[in-house]
Amino acid sequence: MTAAEGVARSRLRSRSGAWLVVYPLLGAAALASRPPAVRAARISTLALVAGLGLAAAGYSAGRAILGSRPYEPPPESLELELAAVAGVVAPAEELIWGRCVETRVGIPLCAALFAAKHVAIDGRWRRSLGLALFWVGLGLVRRRSPALALAVHVAANAAAVIAGHATGRDSF
Repeated sequence: MTAAEGVARSRLRSRSGAWLVVYPLLGAAALASRPPAVRAARISTLALVAGLGLAAAGYSAGRAILGSRPYEPPPESLELELAAVAGVVAPAEELIWGRCVETRVGIPLCAALFAAKHVAIDGRWRRSLGLALFWVGLGLVRRRSPALALAVHVAANAAAVIAGHATGRDSF
């Protein structure tokens, strides 16, 4: 996955364009795979609330702790970034990471791998803690409802794109 995204991002000038090319292919591959059978887990309401909180605030909190400060403007139009990040990347990541990886390795290791993949692609290590906390939150939500985790992931990505365009500081 990291290699596929890396190749697409190196070949295409548009970051969102690369995502729009590679993530549907990765998502299709994840759909074609056979993840291990996982019984639905009933997590407590407290764990669900904690998961929602981490999914909503973990990325920003982790970035603040490690001193990551977005300073560049978003590289592409609001519409293109929304289509890519909220419409394609988030659903594909839920299939790839949530359905295929997390079911095999568990939430903590999946969160670390998810964060490491992003650092490998963009080289911004100060985002790593935020990405890991975000994924732990999604993982807790996913244990209650994969559909709810997808909705939260899409909403968080869309909100980050909108905030990045409103402030002139790219969140990704």
